[in-house]
Amino acid sequence: MVKNAISADEINVLKKALNLFEKEVNHYGIRDLMNKLPCIRELALSTPLSSIAKEMLGNKAKPIRAVFFDKLPNANWNVAWHQDTSIAVKVKVDMPGFSFWREKQGVMHVEPPEEYLSNIVTLRVHLDPANTETGVLRIIPETHRDGRVNSKNILKVVEKSEVKECTANSGDVLIMNPLLFHSSRKATKPKHRRVIHFEYSAMSLPKPLDWYEGV
Repeated sequence: MVKNAISADEINVLKKALNLFEKEVNHYGIRDLMNKLPCIRELALSTPLSSIAKEMLGNKAKPIRAVFFDKLPNANWNVAWHQDTSIAVKVKVDMPGFSFWREKQGVMHVEPPEEYLSNIVTLRVHLDPANTETGVLRIIPETHRDGRVNSKNILKVVEKSEVKECTANSGDVLIMNPLLFHSSRKATKPKHRRVIHFEYSAMSLPKPLDWYEGV
């Protein structure tokens, strides 16, 4: 966790920009965020975030995806233990090692070979406090080192592991790998728990595949 990585003024600008989606049906989960809001792309490329990504992945690190998440009274549910195993791409192209094609909010997603997932860093920018009341992210530390794991085995590991809650304040940035086991419970006092989920990679996809939001 990087504390106070984003200033309060910038957090307020982001909140106002994201209010544009409040009338949409799925406003608690918005994909293709860098293409929809220029300020999100600017944030992804800004020093506070890009410097973290480059420290983790090297100087070729670039943003490849941004998703907005919120927990609200009418969108408040448990998120089961899982890994993030899909990436967003521009078009569907059948290639060895790329499987489970599906479309989410008009964006094509696919599960790539494990090496691509291992070399992604996720930066979760918190716009609101994240705690037990608001449905904090829960993780099993170090589990990203085990690679891709099927859901039944994830639960077996969770049952015998210590769960860590990633409490955060507005402006904090959580750094994680998408293969880390993570989940969240329902908020006990649901209100905004807004998070912008950025993903960075220093790798290129095999042509003609390309990152959907790649800069």
